[in-house]
Amino acid sequence: MEQTSWFDLLGNDVDPIYLELKKFSDGQTTVHIRPFTITKNRYDLYEIETEGIHDCVSTIEECYQYLCSYSKAVMS
Repeated sequence: MEQTSWFDLLGNDVDPIYLELKKFSDGQTTVHIRPFTITKNRYDLYEIETEGIHDCVSTIEECYQYLCSYSKAVMS
């Protein structure tokens, strides 16, 4: 059985991780969500980096899902 979070019930708009990623919509090009640094590059792709990881996704939603998957993997 998979554990549900408050954000699953209330929606992404109240999730601090999602809110931090939404700063890209305000023109910010880099955000830090520990342990990651996420950068929107000149090709409008989101680069997700930390020690030993350098991945790339094309949307904020994909970035959010990546970070959530990472968090769930670390917590289990």
